[in-house]
Amino acid sequence: MYEEIDYNKFYRLIGDNIKKIRKEHKDSQEALAEKIDMSRGFISQVESPGLTGIGVSLDTLLRICIVYNIDIREFFVGFGKLINVKDNPNIEIKEYVNN
Repeated sequence: MYEEIDYNKFYRLIGDNIKKIRKEHKDSQEALAEKIDMSRGFISQVESPGLTGIGVSLDTLLRICIVYNIDIREFFVGFGKLINVKDNPNIEIKEYVNN
């Protein structure tokens, strides 16, 4: 059975994780933007997608992964809390993204 996903919450989760990762690397939005060849304004929009309705592309996530040498799954930490994975036998989700 298909469960409706609130994509705004999904993009906010990813944006929050990008911000957390960026801060862990002690980078400003401007520094990250320069490293991945984007504008600071775009980074701001990605980190606060609920305000702008802008999501993030796989290309952008991969650029950040390369710059910070991280696993792409780090952007999805907490995803399991956005959907009802425990009561749905059709969804198998790893503990990594369930946090």
